[in-house]
Amino acid sequence: MDNRTGFAPLRVAVASGKGGTGKTSLAVALALSASASVRVRLVDLDVEAPDSLAYLPDAVASGERRTVEIAVPAVDRDACDSCGLCARACRFGAILVLPGVTQIDTNLCKGCGRCVRVCPRKALTERPVEAGSVQSYEHGSLSVIEGRLRPGDVRVTAVIDGALSAASGIPADLEIRDCPPGATCPLTRSLRGADYAVLVAEPSAYSAHDLVAAARVVREMGIPGGIVVNKAGASSPELDAAIAGSGLVPLGSVPFDADLAREGADAKPWRMDGPAGPAVRAVLDALKALEASRRTA
Repeated sequence: MDNRTGFAPLRVAVASGKGGTGKTSLAVALALSASASVRVRLVDLDVEAPDSLAYLPDAVASGERRTVEIAVPAVDRDACDSCGLCARACRFGAILVLPGVTQIDTNLCKGCGRCVRVCPRKALTERPVEAGSVQSYEHGSLSVIEGRLRPGDVRVTAVIDGALSAASGIPADLEIRDCPPGATCPLTRSLRGADYAVLVAEPSAYSAHDLVAAARVVREMGIPGGIVVNKAGASSPELDAAIAGSGLVPLGSVPFDADLAREGADAKPWRMDGPAGPAVRAVLDALKALEASRRTA
C-alpha cells in the first residue's frame, strides 16, 4: 500500500458487534503490517476499555495527555424560578425540577446546551467537566492514539470525538480505528467519516445476532465493508446466514488455533506468518483496491 499522494488518509474502522471476537487483534495486526510501508495511525476508540496498547508494550507516550471536557450547566438558585423548561428540554433525564428546587445530575448530562438556551431567566451557566482523556504514543513508525473514559463516566461519544480530533492532527496515510463493540451510539460515532468498515465475527449465535445489527449500521451509514471470521472451524448456520444477508464482503477467516489463543492471552500481536496472516493480507488487499479506486475517481 502506498498512499503518499496527497489524498486524505484512508480511514478504516474495525468493529464487531459482539465483544471478544478479535477486533483489537485484527486492528493491531493491520496497523503493524501496514506501518512497514506507509504512515499509520491506530486510534483506540473503545474508550471504556482501551487495550490496543497491551499488544504494543514498547509504545512510548508522545506529547501531553489531553483532557476531554464537556460543558455542563450549573444553576443560579437566586435567578431560577423552577419553571421546569430546562427539565422538559433535557433528552437525557439529567434535570429534576420541583417547586423551589432544580437539581442537575452532571454525570448524566451530555453537554448539549439545550437547557441553557431555553432558560428564560438565564439561570443556567456552563462549566467544564472532565469526561476522559486522550494520549498519543509512538511505536516505531506507528502512531497510536488512545481515548480513555473517566472511571464512572458515561459520556463515551465525547471521548471518541476527542480521540478522533487528536488523531486528525497526526500525519498519516492510513488510519485504523479500533471501534467499541455493540451497535449503538458509540459505534456510529466511531464509524463517522470512515471509508471502509471491517466487522469481526466468530461462529456463535451470539456473534451472529450482533453481526446483523452492526452490519445494518454500516449499511445505513453508506460505508462499504467486509467481514472477517475469527476462531473459525465450528459450524454455525446462524453466522453463515448473518454473513449472507449482511450486504458486506466476506474477506477471510482466522482458524481456531490453540497456539494463537495462547499468544492472544499473552497479548502478542497476530503474526503475518501465522494462522491469522492470510486474513490480514486479505483485508490489506481490499484496502489497496479501495485506495486505487480513490486515485482514479
